[in-house]
Amino acid sequence: MTFQQELDRIQRLCFRRHLQLRWSETGPTWLSRLVLASGAVLTGILALWLIPLPGVRGAVEPLAFDGKLNHGFFLLRQSFIGLYTFQERQGLPVAAAPEDQQDTASAPAPEEANAAASAAQSTPEVMVIDDALEMRVAIARRASTLNVGTSTQGWLVDTGGQQRCDISPETSLIAQPSGSGLTFSGCQLPGAVWLEAIHGGYVFVEGSWYKGRVLLLNQGGQLLAVNFVFLRDYLSSVVGSEMYPHWPLEALKAQAVAARSYALTHHVRPASDHFDLDNTQRYQAYKGIAVETNTTQAAVAATAGEFISYQGGIVESLYAASDQIVQEAHGGQGMSQSGARDHANQGYSYSQILGTYYPGTSLSRLVVQ
Repeated sequence: MTFQQELDRIQRLCFRRHLQLRWSETGPTWLSRLVLASGAVLTGILALWLIPLPGVRGAVEPLAFDGKLNHGFFLLRQSFIGLYTFQERQGLPVAAAPEDQQDTASAPAPEEANAAASAAQSTPEVMVIDDALEMRVAIARRASTLNVGTSTQGWLVDTGGQQRCDISPETSLIAQPSGSGLTFSGCQLPGAVWLEAIHGGYVFVEGSWYKGRVLLLNQGGQLLAVNFVFLRDYLSSVVGSEMYPHWPLEALKAQAVAARSYALTHHVRPASDHFDLDNTQRYQAYKGIAVETNTTQAAVAATAGEFISYQGGIVESLYAASDQIVQEAHGGQGMSQSGARDHANQGYSYSQILGTYYPGTSLSRLVVQ
């Protein structure tokens, strides 16, 4: 099977769910370098809402989904072959969720339980885009070999879920292209395979550990590794890769929102058919779990789902280390990271920091119901 045939097979195995969204016809001609993505990101569940938040200059009323707005269609890229599907097909044990342990001595009275149930029914459960969307991040490109592994028991699984190579915990394998396929320290597989760890483990590629899973591809005798990672986990690493984790929390929160907005833009307008963006500063630095800390995770959690918006579009929120680099690289349009730190030290909130660097925009939240 050729690489293109294998890629076509991957595409057939992917869910392609469409959701009709709308965005503004008019864009900010005065913000030529703050590119707007044409719409919002598909989640494929039930609905998406853009909820403006207070604190940013130029905040707008909730978006009116009416006939004046154009339509956008986007994809939620979720692999058809997941780890549990593979385990079930292979007849392997699937880890069961622990059963709830109820303490009858502290159980609520029936009337209290009924009141709680009514409240739960009247308050719809909301999920933000961070927990629903997988980013595709290229973490190795044009490699002749790759050192791969898992922190727990893991597998290299072909995209059809039919063949696998087992990986012992914290034991690495050398991946090499072999004809149109891949060989892993002697185990032969087709030219596109998933690297997955079980029981919440991490995957290892060339010196770094990552959350999520990795798709390994043989591209004409060179290897491409793409980390499929939930947006929440991706951003927790990006914030720690782009800023010092000990910087003020409000600066880290501003970075989290800018990084999310940038990531969503490139999910809508991917860099390649195979990945949304890579892990370098050409896009956003991403170093896996090594740079995640409680502060970077807190910054992402505190701003969950929030992005920078202009008239319904997602702003490609450019940023750089200093005002000088922003001026030289982006014509003065974008956030200075050191400036964000200084503003935070002066008592600015993250929304005020973003309002300073992205004037005329609003802060919105992308949620799934």
